Amino acid sequence: MPQDLDARLRAHLDREEIFDLVRRERFARDQRRFDVMAECFHRDAYVRTSWYDGHGGDVYVEATRKWMGDTGNSKHWVFPAFAQIAEDRATVESPAMIFNRARLGDVEVDFHVFCRFFSRVIREGGVWKLLSFHVFFERDVMKPVNPSETLPIDWRQLNMMRPSYKFLTYIQTVRGVKVNPDLLGDDRPDELAAFHASEEVWLAGGE
Repeated sequence: MPQDLDARLRAHLDREEIFDLVRRERFARDQRRFDVMAECFHRDAYVRTSWYDGHGGDVYVEATRKWMGDTGNSKHWVFPAFAQIAEDRATVESPAMIFNRARLGDVEVDFHVFCRFFSRVIREGGVWKLLSFHVFFERDVMKPVNPSETLPIDWRQLNMMRPSYKFLTYIQTVRGVKVNPDLLGDDRPDELAAFHASEEVWLAGGE
């Protein structure tokens, strides 16, 4: 087999394994397959979401188990799109959507968060594992399940929240969850660019 074709096939296989890892982790999470979810994370993984910020893949999975028992089951669609691979290191970014049905007072609502998931990925013992998990927020929407009802929202309070994840922040606040107002999002492009620059350094072998 020509050397360049062999290299391309290896790169294709790596990319498909990483894409499968990203899809499998969110599917396992949504279906409460926490054993499968745990297998996707490196033991030292760092995870940062609207409700969680910490190290340890197993710790995050256990926190997710408890979180889903307390708040219900949000769902995720994820579409891995862009992977960069450098030997046993990689990064992957994926357009995604988070969606949930909840109650605000007496009104049942649906809300959807349009975002991207980003991870460092590392190969250890021939197996790719997620070494980090970040959410880049784009925008979100909320509507009553019954269109004849009105959203019971304090609009002045809502308008003080980050535009890239304001409805998510609002409903988490109602649930008693403190949301970090400084998460990465498209409404702060300079911060997002700086984050990507640091990830390029890591991918090249840096810390």
